[in-house]
Amino acid sequence: MHVAYVCADPGVPVFGTKGSSVHVQEIVRAWRNTGADVTVYCARLGTACPADLEDLHVVEINPAPADGRARERAVEDAAVALTDRILRDGCSLAYERYSLFSPALSIVSGILAVPTILEVNAPLIEEQQLYRQLTGVKAAESVLRRNAGAADVVACVSEPVLGWVRQRVPGASTVLAPNGVNTGRIAARPTGRGNPDHLTVAFVGTLKPWHGVPFLLEAAARANTTAGRPQDRWRVRIIGDGPARARLEHLASFLGVDTEFTGAVAPAAVPGLLHECDAAAAPYPLAETGGDDYFSPLKVYEYMAAAMPVIASNVGQIPTILDHGRTAILVPASEPDALASALTRLAADPDLRDRLGIQAREDAVRRFSWDGVLARITAALPAQPKAAHP
Repeated sequence: MHVAYVCADPGVPVFGTKGSSVHVQEIVRAWRNTGADVTVYCARLGTACPADLEDLHVVEINPAPADGRARERAVEDAAVALTDRILRDGCSLAYERYSLFSPALSIVSGILAVPTILEVNAPLIEEQQLYRQLTGVKAAESVLRRNAGAADVVACVSEPVLGWVRQRVPGASTVLAPNGVNTGRIAARPTGRGNPDHLTVAFVGTLKPWHGVPFLLEAAARANTTAGRPQDRWRVRIIGDGPARARLEHLASFLGVDTEFTGAVAPAAVPGLLHECDAAAAPYPLAETGGDDYFSPLKVYEYMAAAMPVIASNVGQIPTILDHGRTAILVPASEPDALASALTRLAADPDLRDRLGIQAREDAVRRFSWDGVLARITAALPAQPKAAHP
């Protein structure tokens, strides 16, 4: 089987360091594990190519530099050019990571008689409007309707995303497919280690507002000022980079929290950085404007695979992934006092840290492989793909 994998979003480099880039790489690996030959068609290649993907065939067409609506049209033009390459190269199956302005899947579906899968990771139209800028709203809505309507399967990473697709494209053939983790790439953290007077809590991810890192810094500050504790008992290691870094650096300094900002690192370096820590946090805040938490938390799966004791907000999919008291400590979202109490509890109980980490790793291996994610998606394919247009 020859799979054409499309990632036409210039904000998601195939060989990047963000979670979205890791997701691309892991789905490609999962396809290759089935024996498929994969060609990636992308708007941005990136520079952090892992060794096991150096032989991957990639076609890159960059959008022309522009701003505003002109930039959105340039992204669409690049996606159409990528689509033309797919049609010339041919494929046995087309798999596209949903992006705002790429009509690739609907075009391929309309011309080639091959199965098609659309992967939707977020309600991008609303996300772009809330956090960035979206000028061509009607164009983006049209792309979603065309692609989701044409796809044989629309794989959605969470129930809110699935509901969003169904609400906008009622006839879409959806399947729920939460994220996974590569437990071969991410080894388990050694047990029986750590200095109870000087512990480090890790955060992995792009530094953006919806990841809740300010709450982690506030919690570390409060845990460090608990009566009878050393003033620098908890330090924070932030693994990743992003637009909120300067504000977080200022906040850490203001709070007096010993904080290491590693900057962006290659995915292969993340496990080692985690293993040097004593716990890991996913401090997601309450959803803005009272909406649903639509994410499928890649960092949580990676923490589990690394056998880290996890502290996470009790929101979205997290309670279905982590078992409070067995694989993690779950706390109310946007409450630094509750997060500080969890840190204090972990500091006082090294056996609990080890037990949570061991059991989290066991669940990651048993329940959350990327091969299993892909198998769930492909199992939803119909026996015959939708008919190509004459």
